[in-house]
Amino acid sequence: MKGMLRIGGLATGMDTHQMVDDLMRAERMPLNKLVQDRTRMEWQRDAYRDLNLQMRNFRDSFAARGLGLQSTFLQKTVSSSNPSVVTATANANASNTTVQMQVERLATSSTFVSAGITDENVSSKKLSEWSNAEDIFSDGADKATIAVNVTRPGGEAETLEFEITKEDTLQSVITKMNRANLGFNAFLDKSADGSDPQVVLSMSDSGAGAKISFSNVEDSDDEGVNNKLDAGRALFGAMNFDFHEDTLGVDENNNVTRGRSGQNAVVVINGHRTERTTNQFTMNGVSYSLSGTTPPGEMVMVTATTNTDKIMEDIMKFVEDYNALIDTINGSLREERHRDYHPLSDEEKSAMSDREVELWEEKARSGLLRNDSTLSSALNQMRMALYSSVGTDPDRIIKDLSQIGLVSSRDYMDGGKIILDPNSREMPNGQRMNGEDRLRYYIENHGEELGQLFMGDGPANEDRGIIRRLRSTMDNAINRITDRAGREGRTNHQFTLGRQLNNLEDRITNFERRMQQTEQRYWNQFTALEKAMAQMNSQAEQMWSMMSGMMGQ
Repeated sequence: MKGMLRIGGLATGMDTHQMVDDLMRAERMPLNKLVQDRTRMEWQRDAYRDLNLQMRNFRDSFAARGLGLQSTFLQKTVSSSNPSVVTATANANASNTTVQMQVERLATSSTFVSAGITDENVSSKKLSEWSNAEDIFSDGADKATIAVNVTRPGGEAETLEFEITKEDTLQSVITKMNRANLGFNAFLDKSADGSDPQVVLSMSDSGAGAKISFSNVEDSDDEGVNNKLDAGRALFGAMNFDFHEDTLGVDENNNVTRGRSGQNAVVVINGHRTERTTNQFTMNGVSYSLSGTTPPGEMVMVTATTNTDKIMEDIMKFVEDYNALIDTINGSLREERHRDYHPLSDEEKSAMSDREVELWEEKARSGLLRNDSTLSSALNQMRMALYSSVGTDPDRIIKDLSQIGLVSSRDYMDGGKIILDPNSREMPNGQRMNGEDRLRYYIENHGEELGQLFMGDGPANEDRGIIRRLRSTMDNAINRITDRAGREGRTNHQFTLGRQLNNLEDRITNFERRMQQTEQRYWNQFTALEKAMAQMNSQAEQMWSMMSGMMGQ
């Protein structure tokens, strides 16, 4: 019994410790078998969980990317004959098309520039020191809310506000304007040529029709909004901006007095001349970006086509992932079981080198899931989900994987892996094509139908696409394995192997308790022997003393 100091053999001279250890080693043999069973069961639980994790990762990849998304089968690539003028991208709804485009003018944003500020200290002076401070801060207030009416290109006027204080300088006012998302950006231009500094306002949006004004708003719900506009007119007037009828920076003809008026992009698309407020616009699922103009008489050809290579890559990535999972499952089912190699005890490990322990445990862990019925059933269901026909409509264009060139390997050892069909088949266009060419044909000509093969849905299982059926099959398999081996976070009583482990733990605990009792019994017996031997030795010594005395007389 560990932790107790025992001294034996004082009377008998026997190595009591060694004798008890030898006896207990024999007694513990059934216990060692229970401990080995527990270790093997833990290994099996972990093997199930590792495999279940791979299955979950494969299943979850459907939703995150690849064939679980209908848009995968409709991916487009767009080319431009002159990318320095026009570039474009296309979404899944875009049709395969070619557009002839001339860019006559790019869209620009309006810019308003103040007259030079002659007071050289204005940029550092506090607003309270400006000559019109009383117009900005009414009734002696220390702060003011500034309102501006901002009209974005193609939009309606919107009243926006920001707050300033008497402690602000021109530069801090500009900073507050930029932080208030007013629809324009401001900066103070201090030219290197020594000219008077100017405040520059650039509209955030390009296009014609942009305005910044301070006209009073009729019937406003906010009684103070007109006062805020008056304060704004005074503030921007102090920055030396021009006004015409309360509109900043324009003359009576609505032309920008300093700066420039924004303009719309002018584009000729397939002979139709049109305008856009920005240089980015979308038409028929194609998003165009203009960055230059075309020389007179020249055109840019923008062509949207099916991105066959990318769709092919996504499909073959699915095939690769599926085959990797099949390899893993088949490897577990076929792995050889070495029954002569049991889990090592600590005592056995201490007598071996690290490399010997590693090689031994590699053999001992082998075959834990050999011929497992749950995995075999999951594998069969996955094959059925993949290779069964989809849909019952006889006019359906694509009915199964083999039609698009993906078939099950004929090599038995592959265990149902997907491969590209090396054999040719006659196609609707009259040509004979092998598996890869068939797949490319359907990608380029029947993208939507290809998507239905993988992601179609319906009331009956045969109407559901391959990915939907495969996901359902894997859900069932994952749940069955989880019921058997659990997962991280579950307690042992929630799954089959866990309950078996709990039962083994109880048996081991009870057996160890009996071993303590047995060991104590052995020690009690040897202790009794020692006492008896000590008594006999004592009696022998007395008799010898008596005999010695008698002989001495």
